[in-house]
Amino acid sequence: MISDTNTREIDHGVDSTLASRGAGRILLSVVIPVFNEADTIGTCLDLLIDQIDDIAEIVVVDNNSTDATRGIVEDRMLRSRRIRIVEQAEQGLVHARNAGMDSATGDVIARIDADTRIPPGWAQTIVEFFEADTQGQWSALCGRGAAYGLPFEGSMSRVARHLGSALRHLRRVRTTVPESSEPREIPVLYGSNMVVRREVWWVIRTRVSMRRDIFEDVDMGLCVQDIHGRNAFLASLTVGVSPRRMETGVPAFAQYMSFLPRTLLLHRRYGLAAGAAFGYLPPVIVVHAVRLVLIRAYDADAGTFSVRNLLRTTTERGLP
Repeated sequence: MISDTNTREIDHGVDSTLASRGAGRILLSVVIPVFNEADTIGTCLDLLIDQIDDIAEIVVVDNNSTDATRGIVEDRMLRSRRIRIVEQAEQGLVHARNAGMDSATGDVIARIDADTRIPPGWAQTIVEFFEADTQGQWSALCGRGAAYGLPFEGSMSRVARHLGSALRHLRRVRTTVPESSEPREIPVLYGSNMVVRREVWWVIRTRVSMRRDIFEDVDMGLCVQDIHGRNAFLASLTVGVSPRRMETGVPAFAQYMSFLPRTLLLHRRYGLAAGAAFGYLPPVIVVHAVRLVLIRAYDADAGTFSVRNLLRTTTERGLP
């Protein structure tokens, strides 16, 4: 039951087949916080509906949207009774996330973004992963995110891979992560593609930070570790994510990335925080600046670069 007075659930009917369908199976809830996501939420829900046989419910948390987001979600609700809306009046991603996680009824709760595009088999992979974990050794799960819709996408992806490999080599860590079905343990979670056991959520619910100047997904993963839980990473569990953050100006991007060491400091991971601040952030910001020039100079219609495009007015993506 949700006790938050700022939260209201819109129930358009419950799918009566869930109880019988879920007998003996892991039930998967998917939570999607939204604030003015009319450009992306429709595609996100369409892809989820395509996999609805493996999804018990889809909880969309409307965090005071003023655009067409609500209408788009209600349209998809006509296609599937497993979609419902929860309203969260208190602004902010952490408040919307908590409202959705609190409301979810599945055994495991996936938390994705409105611009996440799940691939075929995503939901089945999650359900089968937790069904196979009969000893409950994994508290949470996450996978990768790969940007879609980038200009000159193929070339950009190759350059990014080469840069990433070079940086990892300089830090003397493994240069590649195999596309394996075998999980490996990691300290943090990735917000666009993460799953937490419901009972674990209720243990960390009072531990997660409500600050808006940290990475809430990293915070959740560290909270799982703080209760001696384990976070699994599956390299093969990859979703598409919007490149909107890549279009952010350098000062705003640097401010956003400063959330990482701040989150690590919050959890007293001092060595990791220092490594993030002095070893990770500087090259990431440089790479972002170069990539930003290329993105803004590129004319997708003409397939060419122009310095004049750099003068175009752009809208910064707000902090969550």
